Amino acid sequence: MNNMTRTSIRISGKMYEILKDHLFPGDKKESVALAFCGRHVYEQTNLFLVHKLVLIPDEHCKTRETDRITWSTEFLFTHLSQAVKRGWAVIKIHSHPSGFQHFSSTDDHADTDLFASIYGWMGTDDPHGSMVMLPDGTMFGRVVKPNLTFEPFHRISVAGDNLLFWDNDGIPKQNSPFTKRTEQTFGKGTTDLLKRLKIGVIGCSGTGSPTIEQLARLGVGNLVLIDPDIVETKNLNRILNTTMADAQEGRYKVDVIHDALSRVALGTKVTTFNANIYDSQEILDTLIQCDVLFGCVDSIDGRHLLNQISSFYLIPYFDLGVKITADGEGGIDQISGSIHYIQPGGSSLMSRGLYTSEALRAAAIYRTNVGIYNDQRKLGYLVNVIVESPAVISINMQLSSMAVNEFLARVHPYRYDSNSEFAILRISMTDSYLQRETDGTPDAYLERFVGRGNMIPFLNMPEFR
Repeated sequence: MNNMTRTSIRISGKMYEILKDHLFPGDKKESVALAFCGRHVYEQTNLFLVHKLVLIPDEHCKTRETDRITWSTEFLFTHLSQAVKRGWAVIKIHSHPSGFQHFSSTDDHADTDLFASIYGWMGTDDPHGSMVMLPDGTMFGRVVKPNLTFEPFHRISVAGDNLLFWDNDGIPKQNSPFTKRTEQTFGKGTTDLLKRLKIGVIGCSGTGSPTIEQLARLGVGNLVLIDPDIVETKNLNRILNTTMADAQEGRYKVDVIHDALSRVALGTKVTTFNANIYDSQEILDTLIQCDVLFGCVDSIDGRHLLNQISSFYLIPYFDLGVKITADGEGGIDQISGSIHYIQPGGSSLMSRGLYTSEALRAAAIYRTNVGIYNDQRKLGYLVNVIVESPAVISINMQLSSMAVNEFLARVHPYRYDSNSEFAILRISMTDSYLQRETDGTPDAYLERFVGRGNMIPFLNMPEFR
């Protein structure tokens, strides 16, 4: 499969649960649903992003048995005109209550007949697909090509309270001596999964540097590192593997970290960009290919963009923030930090109150034109978005470690409590508390764009028009 286009499908945790409840009503008979998906194609990767579910009522099915279902396509054709207009992919999803782990010959005939009609209606050769869910929630699927032949999905993933991945990549599982201790804690299944994941870390300084180090030593297969800044002397107290020589030479942070990981030589493939995430479509396309994002940035507009990408392209996103309030005389008023887990279809950083629309506008102006920002701020038109605070490696590393463990808890649930209880973690080292919070009310704006994928303008943001 390495020489062909790899097609993967992503679904939000909320839609996955809705789908599971519908496909398994408890009568041990097959049920069926339709998913209309946004798309993203980049290089050899084709993404289907579940945007809209149409649940076919069981009472409208002509036949429902343990191993067979027939249903009226009126529910499909009611929605196809919108799919044609938006360029959506159509995925048929049905259940196998018997637990049969393959497509049957009956499935083959049904898919051939259905997708012949769909391709005729859509009028393009853009691919569509078919999936099956088993009683334990496991899913498998295939692309249905324009010539009505089938090819397995490379990956099906769910971005919810738990992160689920089902792979069909043909890559043999391998034993690696350096991951043995990780396997003893989290199991071989988790270490095998980590090798297959691509994780983006945006911001490679305070919390980003130790996050990268941990992910690499846990055996993550691919890392995408993004940071526009060079190493300065003031950074040496908190960026791992940096030296005074790096600061004197003005080397990019991502280059220093890339070289360090290359010397460690644990097999992690590293892709770097010494630029801002707003700077190029290539950066954005590469981030969209990631399975998980870690945001280790201070900028409001950077956080906002990552939250948008998470929703549109169904990528789980961990946002890290540290705040140290010092009195300037060696005293400390407050040391606090937060880890926000953002899942598509839930609340956002803005709806949780991390920033306001006014602050976002000011940050965007600062990024694009510092002169205009300074002028308007002097006149009182803009809020201050440039705040330099102290940074200490021990504090950053503690929050980074908590964030990585939060990620691990979602790919390998090890806590007694449900992951739904940990949408937000807040820590205060001065007040000695650790507080957890559940997800809030879904962001009403972003909820409309969950799984929307490619559109014009990109992410529905005018500046990308």
